[in-house]
Amino acid sequence: MSRSITNVCKKWKSGGAHVHEQLRMPLEKVVAFLENHGYRYAIIGGIALSQWGYLRFTYDIAITVLVPNMNYAEVRAALCRPFLNRRGNMAANPFFVAVMLDEVMVDFLLTLPGYEEQIIERAVKRDLNGFSAWICSAEDLIIQKVVTGRIKDWPDVEALLIGRRVKLDEAYIDDGLAQFAEALENPDILEKYRQLAEKIKAL
Repeated sequence: MSRSITNVCKKWKSGGAHVHEQLRMPLEKVVAFLENHGYRYAIIGGIALSQWGYLRFTYDIAITVLVPNMNYAEVRAALCRPFLNRRGNMAANPFFVAVMLDEVMVDFLLTLPGYEEQIIERAVKRDLNGFSAWICSAEDLIIQKVVTGRIKDWPDVEALLIGRRVKLDEAYIDDGLAQFAEALENPDILEKYRQLAEKIKAL
């Protein structure tokens, strides 16, 4: 478990509401492609945030895709075929596929065994402007953003804590962050989150 968590963290650092019209059509096409080809997925990033009550405009689409039997080469090839590949001059990354669709950047993050598979297991089906899609849970969004540790992610974490309040599975978040803190030998991951959570509860 610890090794899986460490690998997940390295990969993250390398990368209900309506969806903005600029993103709606390309998102619908991507979702249709994934579902028609039997790929399980969870939408993450700004689009997922908007589904949990935090409306923040985003310029791209980010999706975690489950990789059957750890066959990364096959899934990468399948995702690149129907879309215009971008960042062609970048070194190949077995866990990341970046494409362009209708002038919108689409980032596919291919799952590692362990926690990222759990993200997809816990995804929630939501209606998005007339079509449905699987959205990353609010709890897993919080865990991802806290572990990634970017300054720009903390306002998102705070907004989710305020917006979801009693609806969050606090035990799940706490347990997940505790595992990352132990695996990465970084207790600040959990402590900083707990301090923010207590601050929000006191409001």
